Amino acid sequence: MRAFLTPRFLLLVLGAVGAIAVLYVIVAASVKPDAGAPKLRDPSLLTGEVAKFQYALQATAAPDIPFEIDGAPTSLGVFRGKVVLVNFWATWCPPCLEELPSLDRLQGALGGEDFQVVAIAADARGPEVARRFLDRLGIENLALYQDPRLALVSSVGGANVLPVSILYDRRGREIGRLVGEADWQSPEARALITNAIAASPR
Repeated sequence: MRAFLTPRFLLLVLGAVGAIAVLYVIVAASVKPDAGAPKLRDPSLLTGEVAKFQYALQATAAPDIPFEIDGAPTSLGVFRGKVVLVNFWATWCPPCLEELPSLDRLQGALGGEDFQVVAIAADARGPEVARRFLDRLGIENLALYQDPRLALVSSVGGANVLPVSILYDRRGREIGRLVGEADWQSPEARALITNAIAASPR
């Protein structure tokens, strides 16, 4: 056993270890992340119609506060696995009504297994009134969700700033939000959404 512990043997072992370490450093330095890979928070996407979109400082989980669809309770948790754009609107809010058709077209174009627009009427006037507005606007792709007690919209700080749209990743964590109206069918908005779909971990 002691024959193997000669200075020459130890020198060979140290040389081999050193060579492996140098090789590791070279390989690690040459493997760089793909610069073109989508990132959840990409400031270069915040242009045009989504220039006012602000990325969240922390990936805060969507509140587990119920709202309604057809009078039955639901929550944002049922959309886990999809990127979700939650839009709070009201019948008394002209900018909200102006942007609803673009949200409807966005849902028609991208809605499915990976993405969902959830437009929630934060309005105490009731579903019949909200439905009349949606019908008048020719909305075809958006379901009528309601937050009649304003519990959900208040929990995200949007009760006094309608419209507000919040983008969540597949795990239900906030990516960011846009306060005010936007054309969600614009090329800039589509780029923001498709990037989030591609970058959001399952």
